[in-house]
Amino acid sequence: MPPEKAARLMSKHRLIETLVIFRRSLIYQTKEFFQNSTLHGVRYIAETGRPIGEKFMWFCFTSIGAVTALVIIMSLWEKFQTNPTITGLDTDFHNQNVVFPTTVVCPEAAFDHEKSFDVVYKTLANYDETKALLFTPFMDLLTTLNFDNIKDAEMLAEPMPFEQLQERTIREWAFQAHVSCESTLVSCKYRDEDINCCAHFEPIYTEHGFCYAFNSRFRSLEDHDEKTGAPHDLYETDKKWALFFVPNGTSRIFIFSNEEYFGADFNAQIDWSESQLVEVRISKKNTYTTDDARQLSIGQRKCIFSDEVKLSYFPDAYTFSSCMKQCRMNKAIKLCKCNPPFYKPITNVPMCTVKDFGCLHEYRINITNINDCLQCELSCSKTVFNIDKLIKILDRPESPGVLVEFLTWPIIRYKREVLFGWVDLLVSFGGIASLFLGFSLLSGVEIIYYFTLRACCMVYKNRQELYEIEQRIRHEPPPAIDLQLKLKSHSKIEPQPSSAIMEVKPAPLGGGTQLQNSQSRQRRNDKDYFNYSKGLYRSPKVLPAHGYTNMNDKWQYNHSQYLP
Repeated sequence: MPPEKAARLMSKHRLIETLVIFRRSLIYQTKEFFQNSTLHGVRYIAETGRPIGEKFMWFCFTSIGAVTALVIIMSLWEKFQTNPTITGLDTDFHNQNVVFPTTVVCPEAAFDHEKSFDVVYKTLANYDETKALLFTPFMDLLTTLNFDNIKDAEMLAEPMPFEQLQERTIREWAFQAHVSCESTLVSCKYRDEDINCCAHFEPIYTEHGFCYAFNSRFRSLEDHDEKTGAPHDLYETDKKWALFFVPNGTSRIFIFSNEEYFGADFNAQIDWSESQLVEVRISKKNTYTTDDARQLSIGQRKCIFSDEVKLSYFPDAYTFSSCMKQCRMNKAIKLCKCNPPFYKPITNVPMCTVKDFGCLHEYRINITNINDCLQCELSCSKTVFNIDKLIKILDRPESPGVLVEFLTWPIIRYKREVLFGWVDLLVSFGGIASLFLGFSLLSGVEIIYYFTLRACCMVYKNRQELYEIEQRIRHEPPPAIDLQLKLKSHSKIEPQPSSAIMEVKPAPLGGGTQLQNSQSRQRRNDKDYFNYSKGLYRSPKVLPAHGYTNMNDKWQYNHSQYLP
C-alpha cells in the first residue's frame, strides 16, 4: 500500500475513533448533568433505583413545565418584535416649533407658449417658422413631463433634429419653456402681511411638472437642486396663522410638511380654478419618538431616525418621501441606464435623452411600483397636516384666491416611547423560565459547560479510560437466560448450568411448618438482595476483566453461543 494512502486511512481511522470516544463522553456527561443539574425535577428522571412510574411522573411534570414556559416565551418574543412601543399624548406645546406647511402651486399650463416658441425658433428650427410651430408642442410638454405622458413626448420629438436637441439636456430645454413666477401668482399674504410672491415661492421641477412652492426644502435649477434657507416659523402671538395667495390660472394645490421632499408620493388637496375663493382650515399632528427607541431595530419600531440612514441622493436628513424618490431613481437608472430629467441631476449618471423615453415608458410600472420600495419606512419624527374644514365659494371674481390657515394653535403632540425593551424582555424570560423550570443564566452556562468544554476535556484527558469503557460495553455479552421455574435468592450467586435443559425440583413433602420456614427464608433472601443491590448503587461498579482472547477460558466456553 502506498504511504500516502496508508496515512489517509490512518488519519480517517483516528478521526472515527475520536468521534466514537466523544460520543461516549457526551453520554457520560449527560448522566452527570442529569444527576447534578439545578433544574427542578430533572435529577429524579435519571436517578438510579427510582421506580419507573416515579421517573415517568417527573418526566411528565418537567415536560409540561418546559412546554408551558416555551409557549409563554414565544408569545413575549412576538410582542417584542411586533409591538414594543406605545404612543401617548404630549401636552408640552410651549416647547414645540411650529413650521408653516409647504404649499405648492402647480399651474395646469406650466409652460409659456410664446417663450418656448421663441426658443425653438432661434435654435432648433433655425429661424424657420413652420418648423418652430411643429417643434413647440414638444417644448411645452417638457414642462409637465412624467411617466404617463413620456410616450407622447417621444412621438412629438420624432421630426426634431436629434443633433441639435442633444446640445442641451431635456431638463435644460424644459427650463427654457416653463412659466414664470410672475405669470403664476398675482398676490400673496403671510401672517396677514403682504409679501413678494416670487421672493418666497421657489420653482421646483418634479414628476408633477413645473411648480412653485412656499416654504419648500429645495429649489430646482437647470443643473441641480439646492437647499433653500430657513423655514417659515409661526408663533402663538402672530396676528394670523395663515397664507393667502391668488393664482393666475387653474392650478393644483398641495399642502404637506416642510420635512418631506415633494414628488409623485403626494396628491393635490385642492383643484383651484379662476373666480373661486377656497378657504382651507388645517390642523397639525406631530409624532416624535424618544431616543430610547434606538435600542430597537428598524423593523420593530417601524420608523427611521433622520440621522440613522444616509441616502445617496438626499444625504441631508432621512424622510419617507426622499427614500421613495431615491428608490424610483435607482430603478430607472438600473433599467434604463439613465436618470429621468424630472429628477434631480446626479453626478456621474447620464440624464435621459429622447432615445431613452421608450425605455422609461416600457418600465414605467416597474419604476413607480411602491412594492419594490419596502425598505422605506416612515420617519420617527413625522408631521401630518389634516384639512379639518374646506370652504369653496364659487363665482367670487371680486375676491378670488386660496387661504391656508391653522384652525387652532397646535397644542397636542404624540410621543412614541419604548414599552417593551431588551431589559424587560430579559426579565420576562428569566421570570417565566425560573417559575416553571428553576432555570437561570448560570443554568444555561452550566449546560454549555457540560456538553462542550467538559466533554472535550474528558476526551483528551481521560481518553484511555473512555476507550476502555467503550470496548467493555461493546463486548459485554447479554445476560444469561434463566429458564428455572423456582424462586431463588439473588443474594447468593450460583453458577449457571451450561446446559439448556430445564432444572425442575419437586415440591417439598413437609406440612405447614416447612411452608412457614420456606416463607421466612424467602423474606430473608429478599432482604439480603435489597441490601446487596443498595450496596452496589453506593459503591462504584467494577466490571470483571473477561478473557476474550483465551479460547480455553471456562466462561467463554459456557457463553460462546452469545458471542457474535
